[in-house]
Amino acid sequence: MRSKLILSLFIAISGLSACNSSNRKFTIIGNITGMPVQTVVLEQLNANDVITIIDSERTKADGHFEVSGIAPEAGLYRLHFRPNKFILLSIDKGNTMVTDNWASFENYTIAGSDASDELKNFLVSIRKHLRDFNTMSVVLDTLQTRGNDSILASAKKDFDDMRLHFTEYVEHYADTTSYEPNAIFAARILNPATETNYLEAFTQSLGRRFQNTKMTRDFVEYNTKMADKTRKPLPRAASVNPGAPAPDVNLPTPEGKMVSLSSLKGKYVLLDFWASWCGPCRAENPNVVAAYNKFKDKNFTILSVSLDNNKDPWTKAIKDDGLVWTQVSDLKGWSSSAAVTYAVQSIPTNFLIDPGGKIVARNLRGGELEGTLQQLLKSNP
Repeated sequence: MRSKLILSLFIAISGLSACNSSNRKFTIIGNITGMPVQTVVLEQLNANDVITIIDSERTKADGHFEVSGIAPEAGLYRLHFRPNKFILLSIDKGNTMVTDNWASFENYTIAGSDASDELKNFLVSIRKHLRDFNTMSVVLDTLQTRGNDSILASAKKDFDDMRLHFTEYVEHYADTTSYEPNAIFAARILNPATETNYLEAFTQSLGRRFQNTKMTRDFVEYNTKMADKTRKPLPRAASVNPGAPAPDVNLPTPEGKMVSLSSLKGKYVLLDFWASWCGPCRAENPNVVAAYNKFKDKNFTILSVSLDNNKDPWTKAIKDDGLVWTQVSDLKGWSSSAAVTYAVQSIPTNFLIDPGGKIVARNLRGGELEGTLQQLLKSNP
């Protein structure tokens, strides 16, 4: 029996209205010969590791089933069969036909969904690469046992070349597919520990390619979390602890004008590290704007340092979020000279600096920022 209650809850959570839900409905019609009678579950795979059950149905004896849902936007879904067999789908709306044979499960065919058909072809290619990797691993193990160093060295180079070509193939597909679920699925294949720079650039590009989607926001959240986990921890420099003098920063504005932190000496300065692709930063920006508007005439200003790599998303975010104070960046991402100087390992990160150039606080959030400024500036109402 279909999980109608779960489907209803999903629709409500997604914020769908009755007037627009009907034209976003999708149905997956399956015919899988030789499949044991079982319950097929339709699941949505969100970009931040959340799996939502959308619908389910008991299959007929001939392998026929139908499951459906409402898609506020294009998304990544899968049909979950027992025991742990899956068919991955890239769904927007309308009807999708899935035809398969239980004995050769990976050879399914798709009709009615170009995005799902393209994704299936991508998966076929990925499986071929993985089989090649497995074969090469066996070869390397054999050569290692035989102790032929010269041949082993050559084989290891071939293996490294295979991995490089595989990574380039996945990145090219992620950058060129016209379907956001497919692009994000491909990006999730990559190793966040070794492909950090690419994933940062890919994350920034999503907002331009697929505007204002929840899937983009979820992937930004995921990538920020993974970047924080995989980035090598650095010891916090004593020079950026509260009570120490603030190291100088000298970076260009979007217009190319160089601005230094030392040029703002004489005021309380919030040195704020952020990026356009950082979801938590964008969520915190309204609090920073509120603090700026409240104290900008009371000897307080802000110098924001962006860890973006590209100028366009950076300047767009400045405009969209109403960040009217001085903005600087060398567009080097986590390699920004300011971020290195201040040992920044996650964003948003900020440092409050007094008029004499000394750090007085760090990582002030929300009302804490306003409260600290209120206390410090009470003698200058």
